Amino acid sequence: MKKKRIYCSFCGAPITTRFIDEKYRDHCDNCNTTFYENPLPVASCIVINKNREVLLVLRKNEPYKDMWCLPIGFAESGESIEQAALRELKEEAGVNGEIVRIIDVDTVSNYFYGDLAIITFEVIQLSETCKPGDDAADAKFFPMDNYPQLAWESNEKALNKFIDLYKDIWTMIDSLKIIQPDIITHHDIPKEKSKQYTLISNIIAFMIDDEIELFTKQWKSEMPHFNDNIFHFLLSIHQMSLHTIKLWLTGNRIWKNFREFYIMGTYLKKENISLKDILSAIALSRKCIWIQAIEKNILHSPLEVYTMLEINNRIILFYDKITYFLIKGYEHL
Repeated sequence: MKKKRIYCSFCGAPITTRFIDEKYRDHCDNCNTTFYENPLPVASCIVINKNREVLLVLRKNEPYKDMWCLPIGFAESGESIEQAALRELKEEAGVNGEIVRIIDVDTVSNYFYGDLAIITFEVIQLSETCKPGDDAADAKFFPMDNYPQLAWESNEKALNKFIDLYKDIWTMIDSLKIIQPDIITHHDIPKEKSKQYTLISNIIAFMIDDEIELFTKQWKSEMPHFNDNIFHFLLSIHQMSLHTIKLWLTGNRIWKNFREFYIMGTYLKKENISLKDILSAIALSRKCIWIQAIEKNILHSPLEVYTMLEINNRIILFYDKITYFLIKGYEHL
């Protein structure tokens, strides 16, 4: 159980409670100090092996003693949240890792620690073996479809999100395993530096540039019916996103400036365009790139399919950045 503050850490006087900034907070009447409680930063890791099993550790201490969870722990002063994730992975499971991406961010109120901000990363395992550390009674891999109940609900949420993110890619990998046996997990898909990646990136960029009307037609066919004013603004998001993706695919560094999406977000809020409709427009814009790549039959080999999957995965992350800046602008007003 998280301990309550009894005395002021500055002057030693008894703590009282006051309603400040729309919330009851600890306050010292003697030195007029208000104590603001901020969520503690927590890092956790999703690591899967070549058998598509997830790494879990058995908790040695309270809370949730003798329950399984993802490698998890608090960030310390002087380290980034990424560094904290890799440190906890090493300390709890004896695994050296490399951060791939953020999978989930969750804020929770825990009976033992109080308010927490839990950031979960996808991590590649660099060391071959795992072994429990001082804070863990055990560490081992479990099948993704048959792991024990997890101590933290946030771990369960992040793991489900991770599975949803990769299930289509895993299905395709399984279906082509006979003709492309070297590719076992999504991490084995050819990466951005390969000539194959550059070639297909340029083909998709050219396709977007040359057939923008085809992309827009595909987008319009799946969009719900809106009045002309709303539809105009949503179409602008789609077209601006495609233009930015095209610049990124061809290595043009202009795409690094996302401020135009922030400005667009503020403008959309002024026009009373709902956030739900904005997110739908972005999701369908992202989807139409994949659909057109398949329908245009630009992929002729398993390696090209895998490469396109990797590109599509990066496009998803790029659209996530677009979404982030649109929402930041939208919520600014």
